[in-house]
Amino acid sequence: MLKRLLTVGAAALATLVSGCGDGPATVAGGWRSPATWSSMIYATKDGPLLVEIHGDPFGLPPARFRVAVAEAMTNAIFGRPSTFTTDPQQAPQPRYRVVLAFNAPDNTDPRDLCRGQVATLAQTGDRITVHGAFCEDATLLASIRGWVAKVQGADDERFRHLINQLTRELFGTAS
Repeated sequence: MLKRLLTVGAAALATLVSGCGDGPATVAGGWRSPATWSSMIYATKDGPLLVEIHGDPFGLPPARFRVAVAEAMTNAIFGRPSTFTTDPQQAPQPRYRVVLAFNAPDNTDPRDLCRGQVATLAQTGDRITVHGAFCEDATLLASIRGWVAKVQGADDERFRHLINQLTRELFGTAS
């Protein structure tokens, strides 16, 4: 019951925040594993963390968009030098990964992202949304949602700010 209440509260907060300006804005998911921070430390101690990216709100070549997102995520976590890769061969711990779904339906369940059940929409007009999950295999460790409007492309500073903020808040801090 508490989990359901938190989920409804997070959705209501996202709706309230979405009415304010053009973003970027993020809202943390309703539950975060106490192991989120330590799992991220373990997964990045020997190299980059894997990131899976679904959807592309800009219609760029897939490799170009994925690289732009991974670069925007790099070193976004306060107090922890971190890099991200879209290549599973470069990730020393590929069972840990971030899954990002751009312009996914509003009712996307972050647990589905960890299970590989990702639905995305091609375009949603002026506003870009992203659902994010930090996963250990098919298990959800943390989730977040974000949005931004009126951006020109993956190199737009406001889009990069959204990805940076989303990454930082997905993992939280050591405290």
